[in-house]
Amino acid sequence: MFATQIMAQPVCGFDAIHNRQMTTNVQYRKQVIENEAQLQTIIKEQQSRKAANASNARVEGVQAALYTIPVVVHVIHTGEAVGHAYNPSDATITGAISYLNQVYAGTYAGMEPAGADAAGEIQIQFALATRGPNCSATNGIDRVDGNAIAGYPANGIRTAGANPGIDEMLVKNYCRWDPSSYYNIYVVHKIDGVDGTSGQFVAGYAYFPGTNPYVDGTVMLATQFQAGQKTLPHEIGHALNLYHPFQGSGDALSCPANTACGSDGDRVCDTDPVTYNQTGGVVDFTCRTGVNSCTGTSYSIRTERNFMNYTSCYTLFTPGQKTRMQAAMGLSSRSCFATSYGATGSYPVSFSSPSAAGCTPATAGTGLNAIIAGLTSVTINNRTFNSSYTRGDFLSGYTTGYIDGASACGNLIPLELGGTYPISFTVLSQNPEQVRAFIDYNNDGDFDDANEQIFFADNIPNFANFITVSSSFTVPASGIAMNTMLRLRVIEDLSSGFGLNTATPCYAPTYGQIEDYPVFFSSGLLPLGLENFKGEKLNKTIQLNWNTNAESEASQFEIERSNNGSDFTAIGVIAAKNKTTGSQYTYDDNNYSGKVIYYRIKQLAKNGQFKYSGLVTIQNDIDAENAVTIFNNPFREKFDVSITTPRQSKVVVKMLDVTGKLLYTKTLHTTNHSTTTVSPETNAMGAGIYFVQVDIDGNRIVKKVIKN
Repeated sequence: MFATQIMAQPVCGFDAIHNRQMTTNVQYRKQVIENEAQLQTIIKEQQSRKAANASNARVEGVQAALYTIPVVVHVIHTGEAVGHAYNPSDATITGAISYLNQVYAGTYAGMEPAGADAAGEIQIQFALATRGPNCSATNGIDRVDGNAIAGYPANGIRTAGANPGIDEMLVKNYCRWDPSSYYNIYVVHKIDGVDGTSGQFVAGYAYFPGTNPYVDGTVMLATQFQAGQKTLPHEIGHALNLYHPFQGSGDALSCPANTACGSDGDRVCDTDPVTYNQTGGVVDFTCRTGVNSCTGTSYSIRTERNFMNYTSCYTLFTPGQKTRMQAAMGLSSRSCFATSYGATGSYPVSFSSPSAAGCTPATAGTGLNAIIAGLTSVTINNRTFNSSYTRGDFLSGYTTGYIDGASACGNLIPLELGGTYPISFTVLSQNPEQVRAFIDYNNDGDFDDANEQIFFADNIPNFANFITVSSSFTVPASGIAMNTMLRLRVIEDLSSGFGLNTATPCYAPTYGQIEDYPVFFSSGLLPLGLENFKGEKLNKTIQLNWNTNAESEASQFEIERSNNGSDFTAIGVIAAKNKTTGSQYTYDDNNYSGKVIYYRIKQLAKNGQFKYSGLVTIQNDIDAENAVTIFNNPFREKFDVSITTPRQSKVVVKMLDVTGKLLYTKTLHTTNHSTTTVSPETNAMGAGIYFVQVDIDGNRIVKKVIKN
């Protein structure tokens, strides 16, 4: 075990920021709830795959192979020489990243060996970027003179409005690299006016996946950014959706809720509930022994030596925390790093910006100044780009609502003539919305030629959090400008029911926004042609079938699965038969879960080329009990009821006291494959036990909730 005896006592700013956002920021709260539902789905899939193949120590797909996240470290100094405490040297920074990697590999000296208590290797690593935003070489260290940022030199960044320092967005907007290609770490000289050399102080903080991408990242004091200091691996734990083990406790005397370990406290079942060991705002960093007042059993090293706890002993993450971190890598705000060019050794082509479009539409002021609509994620051919909704993009520097991602080489989307590609979009879902996408195939700047519209969805519903719509498109086999960068345009606004028509590429959004991306077409088609990809549910097995019309120099077919049509996991591989007349293939999936399942085939040639099939969608009826999930139970002020329906349904939500008296009711009408969140009004209710009754098309589910 290694421990520290230090005068300075670093704490984390995550709780204060997260709790404030959950209370005041509706969109943040919605995204946290949506992410938690996705995490639980991914975790269940991981568990079912492990159960089916217990000898497989790794999890398949994005969560399986050693996952490398491209990192950029922004050092926001105030004019000090490199090597000063406020402007750490390159060696100090690379040493801190090396330490982070050793911790997440379970190899740092003194860490607990892998076993029941400790996870050992997390299977996630971090690489300083080697390619910058303009595709030039970089060492992943970005030194920024903070004297150019008004108000920064005196007190640095603040964690709350009343504290010394400036708003973090003033710093992040000044130096951020694309959050879809890099994980941003901001090293600052002070947080809340304190530099971390004495006393108790905030050493850093990070945001959960799925937060506004322009806010996302880790902020750390320069004095703490060094090998052996716990802050960096601790904050990266938050960035991968870990809470503190004492989540839900307010002080050394209050225990967090633990009725259901998967949804209470830190949402990890192999960490016991423990108190937040602070009294009067002063944290006691003792590694506790003896009886845990929250369980009546002895304190465990799973909490007292945990990197996510406030103790001076830190030697492990638990297996349950590893599972949660790996699941977080399946969320779009983290899985996007899998296809980033930020830390790769090769780049497909020599990049130059596409020709300018014939028009550059701007969003009306009404849409820029209120949270009404917006496009939050675009995924094409396994490349994911995350942004905020219209208002969030405006506050982050996109003052017209238009994002010209086509000029960024890191956004390149390589495609092939005749290929069929999956495409998906995630929208704010505050109101019914529409999305339309075009590719300027002939490079004439107008997007209005035959076949240039590749996607359209209207009346996207608004009763769930951040809805994703998915489809596929086929590239024409001819009539495309080759070996040059072309422009893809995505238009989003409220639905046509509001009298809005996005049919023309020069449409100026009223509430939504427009985003452009670069695409590049090569003429080399894969040496096989996939046809008739289909699937069906046979009893408890989902059977996928496809055939090829010809094969030569083909390698294999990788079968991928998703529960949202955007984030896919590889679940199997079938070798190509390489028959010149074509072949038939079948794959059976017995380890699926979720209300709707998407499949696609990744077709690989021996020369390394690949392309994706279109999507096959299978509806899976899930049992009613699992259709309703309660979040934040027990609760003090409010809780959330998440309801999943595989088809159009009438849903009635009621809340009753122990006598059966009706206290709240709400009726909903859902559409296919939807998740709806209801937050009952509870202000007038006293402490005690209540019941939530949910009727879905006449099927009744009852859940108990407790108000403290």
